Amino acid sequence: MMRAAPKWGHHQVRMSFSGTETGQSGSMLSSIRKHSRSWVVKALFALLIAAFAGWGIGADMFSGARTAQPILKIGKNFEYTAVDFDRELKLSLQRLSQIQGVQVTPEMFAAFGGAQRLVDQAESKGLLQAYGEELGIDVPQQAAIQVIEADPDFANQTGQFDRQRFEYVLRQLGQSEAQYVETIRGQLRANQILVALMGGVQAPEPLVRAVYLYTQEQRSAELVVIPTASITDAGTPEDAALKKWHEEHAENYKAPEYRAAQLLQMTPYDFVQDVSVSDEEIRQDYDARQAEFSTPEIRDVEQVVVQDQAVADAILAATKGGKLFAEAVKEATGGDPVALGQVTKEKLPADIADQVFALPADGVSGALKSPFGLHVVHVQSVIPGSTRTLDEVKGEIRNSLALGRAADAMESVREQLQDELAGGASLEDAATKLQLRLQKLDAIDATGKDLTGNDLGIAAAAVTLIFSSEPGEPGDITGLNDGSYAIAQVTSVTPPAVKPLDQVRDQVAQDWLAARQTELAEAKAKAMVEKMKTAGDLAAEAAAQGLTLAVSKPFFRSEGDAENGVNPGLAQALFKVKVGKFTIGDGPEGPIVARLTGITPAAPETHADDVKQLSERVAQSLAGDVQQQFFDALKAEIPVERDDEQWRKLIEQPDQ
Repeated sequence: MMRAAPKWGHHQVRMSFSGTETGQSGSMLSSIRKHSRSWVVKALFALLIAAFAGWGIGADMFSGARTAQPILKIGKNFEYTAVDFDRELKLSLQRLSQIQGVQVTPEMFAAFGGAQRLVDQAESKGLLQAYGEELGIDVPQQAAIQVIEADPDFANQTGQFDRQRFEYVLRQLGQSEAQYVETIRGQLRANQILVALMGGVQAPEPLVRAVYLYTQEQRSAELVVIPTASITDAGTPEDAALKKWHEEHAENYKAPEYRAAQLLQMTPYDFVQDVSVSDEEIRQDYDARQAEFSTPEIRDVEQVVVQDQAVADAILAATKGGKLFAEAVKEATGGDPVALGQVTKEKLPADIADQVFALPADGVSGALKSPFGLHVVHVQSVIPGSTRTLDEVKGEIRNSLALGRAADAMESVREQLQDELAGGASLEDAATKLQLRLQKLDAIDATGKDLTGNDLGIAAAAVTLIFSSEPGEPGDITGLNDGSYAIAQVTSVTPPAVKPLDQVRDQVAQDWLAARQTELAEAKAKAMVEKMKTAGDLAAEAAAQGLTLAVSKPFFRSEGDAENGVNPGLAQALFKVKVGKFTIGDGPEGPIVARLTGITPAAPETHADDVKQLSERVAQSLAGDVQQQFFDALKAEIPVERDDEQWRKLIEQPDQ
């Protein structure tokens, strides 16, 4: 039996296929399938289906109300406006904030690429819509209605479509019924294209087998590390060798740019001692900010939502008769209550919040009505709210008020300093007159260190200010990110230069020695490999030289065996040699002599589940590569006008 369609009122638009339209669609789909037998193309559209399902329902891409300059205009009929973007942005921020447990701002969302993805997804939707229209694909309204009816988000406890739930969700989305139906029709239209092209997506078995054999093969090796520190006969460099090394590696001994500067910095803390706060002012601020010092009441809540008043009454009667809430719910509905966890009043729907927070611990409510149905709520426990007393927060408030006034005092001094400098006073004279501390720095580099490498304790933002100021006159008074003000005057600049050998002789000697030890260790490793070609007992040779032999576990080519010294680079090298052959790798302690001792081939026949998972991953990977090619091809054929500046302005000025 077919279910009756929901009553859509005056929004309903009657649409149906004519015989001609249906025939054209069937012919068109056959044509598409004929030209889309490549498994690669099919894999593409499998991925597109999944991506399309994840795009959600936020965009009002079929609305009649449009701005003069849409963010996106694709083909003849698709427009994506600032209104569409704003709605999707707010929904995304709301959902993400709930998941993360912190307030996510538009700027944060954009910084992680979220805003860009919203527009990219809208562009993909628009391209599919325009392509569907170009092919003459249409979807009757009744098909969209059936999809909406079957959506579990709009179903009541008995699984039937619930108009109240549907209207509630529409209000949250800011969409009308007609707009939402058109959104679903657009998704169905795109799915007709995708399903027709996709078919049964499978990665070719020979490719999957080849990838499995390549990635799952394992190898084993024995290894000997030749520590560079064990090379004790590297010699002592003569002056000529040091001079040559210094010249050839001059960049390693270059001194950074240094600047001599005067720095004046003032913070609110510099003016706190001049500020007084009365007890009455503290009390007034406490009264005004009392909510900040209060912790709301929390309740541990579970509930069941039913649609029948008699069922709700039966649950309440059973609990009054002594049954546990879970038992009463199970008996009346056959299901279990839903745990909402510890919630504040604001976390509950407004329709039921007051009644729930009026219940005592272990109390059960009567039927509480909301757009979702009748709620029967059980308060399992109550954590009372609390408020910190004035005495508990008095010092905190005093400091807050004092800092606020100190900031005002600092602002006044900043203006006086600006006036002094504008009147021709030097930075030093102005600082003396206003009793401000002026730091004189003989030499500072871009990391805040002096000529000897000591940290001068200058804030990073102030150091940046020094290195962004032109030499000569004082720069601008600049607000820093810690709430302070700073002004710098650069008096001289020493450009980067190679330090003379006499200043860095010890460092040059150490570097020369380390390089020589590495060179000799590598030569020792090569000599060992040459010797092993004729007498191949690596363990005996290692023991003879006082070195340690390590034996690896079986390892994959992309991972190695870090525990036994096989890093990924050495693993790759060992996958290029035959059993019994040697290779040399680099390790943190020195060169590594490694001999391949065994190969464990992959066994796809005994790992069917692994092969199946790999097949799915290969198909997804190939589909992902082709997906972009498909949309690039659509953009080459379908006109796309895109104005990213509009959504960027919305991010920067969300309330305008």
